[in-house]
Amino acid sequence: MHQAGAERLRKTLVERRGDIDWEWVVNQGVRHRTLPLIGYNVKKFRLYRSTLGDIELIPNHWVFTSVFEGNRRRNEELRAEFGRILAALNETGVRYAIRKGPLLCERLFPDPGARRTNDFDLLVTSAGAREVSAVLADQGYKQGLLSTDGQVRPYKRSTRAFWGLHVNNALPFIKATTASGVEAFLVDLCLSILPERDRRVVGSEEFLARAVPVVSCGVDAFALSPADELLDLCQHLYKEADASFYISAGRDIALSKFIDVASAVALADQDTLTTFVERAKHYDIVRNVYYAISHTAEFYRDVVPAWLVEQLRPEGDLSYLDEHGHLEGNVRSWQSGFVERAFGSDRTSAVEEGGSVPLA
Repeated sequence: MHQAGAERLRKTLVERRGDIDWEWVVNQGVRHRTLPLIGYNVKKFRLYRSTLGDIELIPNHWVFTSVFEGNRRRNEELRAEFGRILAALNETGVRYAIRKGPLLCERLFPDPGARRTNDFDLLVTSAGAREVSAVLADQGYKQGLLSTDGQVRPYKRSTRAFWGLHVNNALPFIKATTASGVEAFLVDLCLSILPERDRRVVGSEEFLARAVPVVSCGVDAFALSPADELLDLCQHLYKEADASFYISAGRDIALSKFIDVASAVALADQDTLTTFVERAKHYDIVRNVYYAISHTAEFYRDVVPAWLVEQLRPEGDLSYLDEHGHLEGNVRSWQSGFVERAFGSDRTSAVEEGGSVPLA
């Protein structure tokens, strides 16, 4: 948010004072993972104060600013831990590229506390995954679930077998911690950022070949190229918006994901956006990418250029935009529009169960 936008919002807060359901705002901020960003803007622009006098525009505004400050401390702990992992990986010479997480906090957001980060995602090759797994084991990580006593319980054999056969990610690595605001450190290893096509997977090799040097978590590292990063953000957004597993968990539509896409588009130059469109077509994921870009444009029309939306518009019927279950082969139509779904609370009733990916 810039100063002019903040003043427009302040004017709205003055005009609507007493009419805003702040409990709804907090609940939406939690569900959309935007409370830290709201808190950052509330603090930076003092949105709780009116220029007309000593009027409190946001009741209990400390709720927002405290979440922001707590998230900043939490992200500092994550940054230090993930920096140690990157330093250890660099010593092995294994190829990798950072996805999302702390890299987005550093590159796309105005303050390290403005975006909530959960885990550390790395794109690796199948051979590289074994090397990275060894490094993580040396760092105290295990593949399993955190139990109530703080110990890591190994995944069931059936879960390990299912992931080995059907999922393009390694089972999550976890390490318990007493760090401030962090229950556990999580690391995900991804073997491909693209969807499986007829049991064939476009692996990570060509994306890693285009990886670019960056400094992340205070350490020299490698990240996806800007065009590939935007492709990854869009594909990730669509995958979670479409899948029953995420819908049933209420994690399918989160404004934070659209903010990531909008921020990446805003940072990209013309060449990057052109390359992004070309690669979406090359990898045959235009429908998926268009879902992310077109809906992001609904929220941030001043950020996403109209030509980009048009370049990505797929031929034929666009009814898939109001459907879910394509990635699982169980397509169903939504009974409400996108914006209503985004801010409604009954999406989970649209699926009968939480999908078929075991996590136990």
